[in-house]
Amino acid sequence: MLLMLAMFVIVGCNKQEDKDVRVTTYTPQDVSQTMAVCGGDVIVTQGLSLNELGVCWSKERNPTADDAHLSTTIWNEPFVCTIMGLESGTTYHVRAFALRGLEYYYGEDKSFTTEVNGGNGTFNGHEYVDLGLPSGILWAICNVGAETPEDYGDYFAWGETQPKSVYNWNTYKYCMGSRNTLTKYCCNSNYGYNGFTDNLIALQAMDDAASVNWGAGWRTPTAGEWIELLRNTTKIWTTQNSVQGYLFIAKNGRSLFLPKAGRYWEVELDISEGDYWSSSLGAEGQLPPEYFVFFDGLYEMDDFYNRCSGLSVRPVCSSSQN
Repeated sequence: MLLMLAMFVIVGCNKQEDKDVRVTTYTPQDVSQTMAVCGGDVIVTQGLSLNELGVCWSKERNPTADDAHLSTTIWNEPFVCTIMGLESGTTYHVRAFALRGLEYYYGEDKSFTTEVNGGNGTFNGHEYVDLGLPSGILWAICNVGAETPEDYGDYFAWGETQPKSVYNWNTYKYCMGSRNTLTKYCCNSNYGYNGFTDNLIALQAMDDAASVNWGAGWRTPTAGEWIELLRNTTKIWTTQNSVQGYLFIAKNGRSLFLPKAGRYWEVELDISEGDYWSSSLGAEGQLPPEYFVFFDGLYEMDDFYNRCSGLSVRPVCSSSQN
């Protein structure tokens, strides 16, 4: 997927060379799976001025400013930028360009090839990406029940391991029909069945949709691991293969896409936002579990939804197991 980070209408003529305007394309640097650092500069005859300086890129040779591009109006110093959202294992062509009046001037075509599955691997038959996070945690590239990063996958009530057709307290596994009759993961006797408490504040493997469906070693991320992902990546709201979601780009250039898969309540799927379970109950073991919620312009941890709602699960595993 190519992120169209800057677009405008192009008019006028294209010029490759001109004795008054000479454009140089820098050799691309720091190429990763989804990113590359590109740039260029321009020399103009004394007294001339330019409207714009930038770089354009495409999978075809000799891209123009009609293609994807980034630019600046500051033309009297070199221009360097980071192109993001590139496809892995793909060859791209890039050229620096300058705009003077209605005429475009281009530097030499330079090509580069992004890494093939850089930092990716497979554990128990499921693919992960290494984002270089401080904890070393590896994130699955798909939701449980999904075949591709854009697929929504299955939906699970918190502590349940199979999808179902109705999501409410009457169908929830660990209660007797209401939020005040919990039979597991209860820290407050006011919510336990006949005063029941067990003080469990994190999912056990037998109740973890990731562990049960993908095998030992995979699990639902903790609230702290979701926060680590947020703090150590650049977040870009985008559309990938016609599906909206957030692209998380790590400092090592690798990326993770989370589709806006929504949540189930009763029999209805609401896809106005993305909702992903953590394995952690709320602060101090409060009734609702914590989950990651996002839509365009917002991403945060919350604990508003009841545990009987149907949310997505994006598994993680430990680097020490791979």
